[in-house]
Amino acid sequence: MSEADARPPFVDALMDPAAWPWPVCGVERVETHISWVFLAGDYACKFKKPLDLGFLDFRDPARRAHFCAEELRLNRRLAPQLYLGRVTARHTAGGWRVSDDSSPAAGGPEAEPGVKMRRFPAEDQADRRLAAGKLGGDVLERFGVALARFQRELPPARPGQGHGDAAAVLRPARANFTSLRDGDGRLRGDLEALRFWTENRAAALAPRFDARLAAGFVREGHGDLHLGNLVMLGPELAAFDGIEFDPGLRWIDLQSEVAFLLMDLESRDRGALGWRFYNAWLAELGDYDGLDLLPWYLVYRHLVRAKIDGIRLAQPGLSADEAERLAARQARHVALATAHAAPRAPLLVLMHGYSGSGKSRLAGRLAPLLPAVWVRSDLERKRLHGLDPAAPAGAPVGAGLYDAAATERTYARLDAIAHTGLGAGLNVLLDATFLEAARRQHFIDLATRLGAVPVVLACEAPAAILRERVAGRRGGPSDAGLAVLEAQLARPAQAAPSEAAYRVRIDTQRRTDLPALAAALRRRTEARKPGA
Repeated sequence: MSEADARPPFVDALMDPAAWPWPVCGVERVETHISWVFLAGDYACKFKKPLDLGFLDFRDPARRAHFCAEELRLNRRLAPQLYLGRVTARHTAGGWRVSDDSSPAAGGPEAEPGVKMRRFPAEDQADRRLAAGKLGGDVLERFGVALARFQRELPPARPGQGHGDAAAVLRPARANFTSLRDGDGRLRGDLEALRFWTENRAAALAPRFDARLAAGFVREGHGDLHLGNLVMLGPELAAFDGIEFDPGLRWIDLQSEVAFLLMDLESRDRGALGWRFYNAWLAELGDYDGLDLLPWYLVYRHLVRAKIDGIRLAQPGLSADEAERLAARQARHVALATAHAAPRAPLLVLMHGYSGSGKSRLAGRLAPLLPAVWVRSDLERKRLHGLDPAAPAGAPVGAGLYDAAATERTYARLDAIAHTGLGAGLNVLLDATFLEAARRQHFIDLATRLGAVPVVLACEAPAAILRERVAGRRGGPSDAGLAVLEAQLARPAQAAPSEAAYRVRIDTQRRTDLPALAAALRRRTEARKPGA
């Protein structure tokens, strides 16, 4: 059977501009593994393929109509300006015709339900902007903040609803292996190892999955948050085309949601951009307690994309070039999943220096290159007290938010975050003054106990420069003014002899070669890798 013979008749009929109720000069058709999208005039209309892939079943027209309605409901939350309503393709005496239709479509072969969207320029899609070098980290950071704020307002799932518990998390992870098609068998060994890792990690993490559900971190999100489902609308990114066909794939842990975009950028060799997004999301939401689940979700998300590539590879009508591209991409996803599943010796980087030394600026630029979780003491101090990080605390030196007890709580929170991140094999960068040698030694000891490699980045500048920088500050989470700086400068510098092996001096008056610094820090982990 040819590809054309396998398609329902309306798919070819809707290529006729006369089939559409609005002005159309020509029609383009885009095919995915589960849909046909028609680009007709100012609009894009999506019709679901009548197939059963195990993880979705669109064979019945009534089910397709239901999921069209769900697609509108869910995606209007994040991109209301794109999702306009329902359309129906009907077979008439004059052939197949499309009509705007807000009522449920009738079942049967003579009426096909679809979703009507406002068309946007293809070059505004995030994957294409990335390929063209037009997707900046600042845009991704703002999207991370906006996504965190959206998620914060979503109602959480409750235990017993069937979403987000250990069994629900494992189910789609197992389904990846059931549906993952390895055309020539080259990936068989890696996939078997990943299957074994998935089962073992699921058993170990089961209490954590259940605890996250009970704590309210499972919510009805997007479910398919990769670059192909993001678009620039004006100056900001918006997410579209979320998962409508399976509630279990969108009622997920918040860490699972963001892992998809992080995974996608990583797979395109733009992992640093992914970590700019992820760190902005973390800083806004404060979900550092979920760091231990990130490697699991990165493995899972890579295997989801490997599965999708395999499904498309098995469908008819592919050119040789497209088949080769899909096979290479599938193999890359499997390789990256394997890397995330492997044991690793992470870095613990301590930023150290007076206020105005440039440590936060350096930290924000360095963390994505390592990559590392960037934790700012200024943010966490205010979060612990229920304050807006951007609002001034209004406390004098050594009092209120900055008294000894508050400072102890802040460093205890940094300790807890570092413990969680390092325990998961993630690099962690702690951005604080760390003026006391005893505090630095505490975290050096923590790193060595957890099999991580500690580094102290000592950021330095002359006192006159420090004063100039602090006096010129505008905005940001830090409340350190000149009075704080003078109090710091009045204290004698402290350094333990044992710290010398871990200390790297940074003159922040000079330009730092960030890629070289990141590479040098990563090399410190080589001798600590298991099996090295």
